[in-house]
Amino acid sequence: HVMTQIGRLRADGITGSGIKIAIIDTGVDYSHPLLGKCFGKGCVVGYGFDFVGDEYTGKNTPVPDPDPMDCSGHGTHVAGVIAAKENDFGFAGAAPGVALGAYRVYGCRG
Repeated sequence: HVMTQIGRLRADGITGSGIKIAIIDTGVDYSHPLLGKCFGKGCVVGYGFDFVGDEYTGKNTPVPDPDPMDCSGHGTHVAGVIAAKENDFGFAGAAPGVALGAYRVYGCRG
């Protein structure tokens, strides 16, 4: 975080608490330990929706469902950059106090 100066925000007590961020991507693996290991009220990933379903390719009909679980990793990576909790590896997301919404718009195959 040296280049981004995130340490300055932390020193001023700024963590993103009270802010909601929507991730519109491949979903989020909300079971990841650095993202709270849960989905729903009281969790880091507190809300979301899968608009396309696992089998969506862009050529077939989407089959939406309420579970925005990531199956490719990109949305989870984005979520970690934003909101990963402090950990033994010595890093955290830019705003670990935010609440995330995971909105999946890509299927598992692209």
